[in-house]
Amino acid sequence: MARQEAWIGACRARCLLKPLSMHRLLKRHLDGVEEPVHPRHHWKRLAVQAVVVSVAITVIVLGGVALESDIPAIEQWIEDQGAWMPVIFCAIFLVASLFCLPADIFVFSAGTLFGLWWGFFCAALTEYLAMVAQYYLARGLLKSRMETFLVKHPKFAAIDRAVGDKGLKIAFLLRLGPVPFSPLSYILGVSRIKFGTYMLASPGILLSLFAVSYYGMLAQHLTRLATGQEHHSAIHYISMIFGAVVAMVTSVYVGRVARKALKESAAI
Repeated sequence: MARQEAWIGACRARCLLKPLSMHRLLKRHLDGVEEPVHPRHHWKRLAVQAVVVSVAITVIVLGGVALESDIPAIEQWIEDQGAWMPVIFCAIFLVASLFCLPADIFVFSAGTLFGLWWGFFCAALTEYLAMVAQYYLARGLLKSRMETFLVKHPKFAAIDRAVGDKGLKIAFLLRLGPVPFSPLSYILGVSRIKFGTYMLASPGILLSLFAVSYYGMLAQHLTRLATGQEHHSAIHYISMIFGAVVAMVTSVYVGRVARKALKESAAI
């Protein structure tokens, strides 16, 4: 019994400290904000994102081809779940966000499963719910740990100082992409930013969510093409791929502009 209680206690402690385990990832992104905003870095980020998106889409398409005979049954099962399927998906995504798991995996999956607009809606709704929960977790259950964490890591404490002076502007720029959504929510939650300002800055995440949902939708269409489930003109697929390129360039460019604005504001 004592061993079981100790194990449960260790699991709880590990869960509570999970958001703080993202500090290395945050540090890398904050270091990126301090780098010179040079066109070479812009093209490097664009190339990396293009490779990641291409690999993700290829994996989905190849998986679809491998499961070609099972796809109709899978799609029918998803359809049979009705409204419960997006509800279950959003619930899983919400829990993953609270533990700072990479959001892009779930946003991409939402676009693949539910299409562009429903996928984007599910992703945005879940992220907003997660932001509210993370704000109050940072100010309640995790407050002492987060405050200790900020004291030990001056770069993160700099966010607190910055949002104290220019809360809405700085929070919005950070939401545009330089820092991952979930870890940033915990950092902002324990800062001096007010809840209203915190939520007003939240639309900064929407561009990224839309772009990643679009990539997921593109993977869905290309899988259907590869498995013979749909047939459109070449122009249809070329225009979809062109849209993905535009979304990618736009999101990377906006991230670059946000980094430049943060640097000029001396936020971090």
